[in-house]
Amino acid sequence: MRFKEKHVIVTGGGTGIGRGIVHLFAREGARVVVANRNAGNGNRVVDEVRSQGGTALFVRTDVADPAAIENLIAEATKAYGPVDVAVSNAAISEQVSSALEVSAEEWDRVYAINVRGAFLFCRACAQNMMDNGVQGSIVTIGSMVARGGKMAVGAYPSSKAAVIQFTKNLAKCLAPMGIRVNCVSPGVVATEIYANVEKEMMMDPGAFAEWLVEEAVKNGQLLIGRAGEAGEIAAAVAFLASQDASYITAQNLSVDGGMDWCW
Repeated sequence: MRFKEKHVIVTGGGTGIGRGIVHLFAREGARVVVANRNAGNGNRVVDEVRSQGGTALFVRTDVADPAAIENLIAEATKAYGPVDVAVSNAAISEQVSSALEVSAEEWDRVYAINVRGAFLFCRACAQNMMDNGVQGSIVTIGSMVARGGKMAVGAYPSSKAAVIQFTKNLAKCLAPMGIRVNCVSPGVVATEIYANVEKEMMMDPGAFAEWLVEEAVKNGQLLIGRAGEAGEIAAAVAFLASQDASYITAQNLSVDGGMDWCW
């Protein structure tokens, strides 16, 4: 119960890794706000949390829209008070994975959610913490592919590299206020983020993650020979957000089965 009575906001909390993060914080006593564009997914996760005795609220949010972020913070603080922990998880990938083929519009769409969204959300939560004297924690979600182009070459990898650098810059800005900012970079995790790539490559749902693992093991790039699970990423996020990590800030923690060792 490291987060008993703490107010936590998770963007992109309706599916995949975000859903796992929501459930973990709720199990540890947090009051969790699920910020998500898709109301059906967001409300479903809230219902799951409540059915298990947890406390959660859904707020429909487009993280790329400053007005939506303003509304999110207003609704969240009205329900649960000042923000203690912010998890910037909302992200999308491009429709095509080649930097030579992705359109300018598609590039901008990915950056709008992944980079602009992280910037707007994290800054708004930081301001809320500062206004209320909360020495809170902010955790962003990067990606293993931000470190190189071995597995993806479109907009997504560079957008995640931008998130990692923004995390470090924000950590420096907020350190005097006692607010810690860190990033978790997952490796291969079978979530909906791969759906567009699977469609492009005419693969069955879930097949792309299996293929990535197979190729990485074959090439000696993955030390733990399986895909990660959402709960394993959530555990790293919760650690960095907790007082167990009270002397950790401006860091990027790779949770990737050891794939980071050769990048």
